[in-house]
Amino acid sequence: MTGSSGSFTAFPGAARQGVRVLKQLRHRLGRTALGPIVVLWGFGYALVDIVAFLLGRSAPGSNLVSSMPMFALGVGQTLMLDWLRQTVLPRRGLLRWALLGIAVATATTIQGLFDLYWLRFLSIALFPQWQEWALVIDIQRLFTVLLLYLWTFCLALTLLWAARANARFEASAARAASAEAAAAKAESAALRLQLNPHFLFNTLNSISSLVYLDRKSEAEEMIDRLCEFLRASLSADPMADVPLAQEIDSIDAYLGIESARFGDRLDIAIDVAAGAADVQVPNFILQPLVENAIKHGVARAKGPATLEVAAAREGDSIRLCVFNGPAVDPSAADLEDGHARRSTGIGLANIRQRLANRYGDAASLETEAGPDGYRAVIRLPFQAAREASTS
Repeated sequence: MTGSSGSFTAFPGAARQGVRVLKQLRHRLGRTALGPIVVLWGFGYALVDIVAFLLGRSAPGSNLVSSMPMFALGVGQTLMLDWLRQTVLPRRGLLRWALLGIAVATATTIQGLFDLYWLRFLSIALFPQWQEWALVIDIQRLFTVLLLYLWTFCLALTLLWAARANARFEASAARAASAEAAAAKAESAALRLQLNPHFLFNTLNSISSLVYLDRKSEAEEMIDRLCEFLRASLSADPMADVPLAQEIDSIDAYLGIESARFGDRLDIAIDVAAGAADVQVPNFILQPLVENAIKHGVARAKGPATLEVAAAREGDSIRLCVFNGPAVDPSAADLEDGHARRSTGIGLANIRQRLANRYGDAASLETEAGPDGYRAVIRLPFQAAREASTS
């Protein structure tokens, strides 16, 4: 009695341990892998029960009573086989396949014998009308049952392998997409922040000169403009688009610094057409063009120079233009056959790369040097530019 009582006392603990093991197996598999197994076993038993009902061997209610325990055992054994395959068996080699074959054969035998003797028990205890066929356990019936369960277990393990392989592929694709997006963001940030070091050097040199000449108010104003420009440049999200008006404000701060350097030599004109100020454009896209115009045009001009920034809609495009004049010596402007080289300056190459990353072939940067000066034109698709903030 004591031994029997001890066994019954230990049963709840063993049951709880079994539930924990099944939960661990369920966690390892995930919903994607478990779903096909439940469907497979459920479909198999549903098909058998339908055939039995059509043959007049059982009623629909009795089919549920007989199938549920076998269904639970089949799913549980499939999970156990998959757990063995993933954690216990060797990773490769003939030994792995031999042990897996033994495990599948064992599960098939357990499932088949349970099927036969469970139905035999039900025919004696609950459904005497089944005894005509359920009590007969011969070689032919045993072979048929084992063959069906062997096929089911093999198919179930194949489905699990395929589901897990697909999950790994999707996870790998997601990681690749995430890495690609991160790389594009890092590249965009790097391209956007490649300011010309000469700009900072010249600005600091100008501030130093103003301080030396005791023009403190002008020096303080230039310092404020430099801080404003750097704050806007370095704190902005490199992947975000901004209203054109905000981009123009950043350019205005930059040109305010350069105006202090060049004084009356530099004439600045900014013209944004009606309806263009709210258009979304890539952040910091005009700065390299303006910087290039200052460095290669204004700084090399022998007399007064003009710098113009214009924005307007042309059909389905937004046209952003930076022009500086007059024309300088072709050798100084780095021209080739009357046209600016596409590789002139790192700024132009960076802009082209950013446009390609953002819009593909739908956007462009064109540069041209004529008798009146140097012109750089960016064209963005208006629809894409307008909706950039939501894409």
